[in-house]
Amino acid sequence: MTYIIRRSGDILLSEGIFLIILGLIMIYLSQTTTVILAFLLSAGLVFVGIYRIINSIIIRKEIASPFLSVMSGLLLFVIGLYLIFHPIFNTLVLTVAAAVYFILESVTSFSSAIFSRGFKQIFWVSLFAGLIQLFLSIIIVLGLPYTAIWFVGMLLGINFIFAGISSISGYSYLKSIWN
Repeated sequence: MTYIIRRSGDILLSEGIFLIILGLIMIYLSQTTTVILAFLLSAGLVFVGIYRIINSIIIRKEIASPFLSVMSGLLLFVIGLYLIFHPIFNTLVLTVAAAVYFILESVTSFSSAIFSRGFKQIFWVSLFAGLIQLFLSIIIVLGLPYTAIWFVGMLLGINFIFAGISSISGYSYLKSIWN
């Protein structure tokens, strides 16, 4: 049992350090981070669209409406291409997606805080992380569209730092158990 707790603690510590370093890099290169994430989103849509089209054609006899499946793949492909060739709009889409992500992350952190009320250290860290994530989502929404090019990268970096701190806090708690 102690081995499992130590192994989990080591994983949490490694994850926390990695997330903090990655978060600092993302903050330092916030414009680059935003553009890269926007491009990856677009490229992902293109590849998923191509996959869906090919897959729909291959399994057309097994699915109820292959035409609709091909059309949805074509729609994903076209949207992905549009976003690749319109980077400003792409960053706005990514900004809105980041705001939704932070709102969902804050709900998750608040839930974690509620379920860990008996463990004061984890409770306060989760509550603080949830407040920061909610605050970040509000900043994103209020800053649209002017700060979209660099703000998403910075906010994601900040979120990664706090997620890393939360993981290291979990490690600290587990370490207190095995000592």
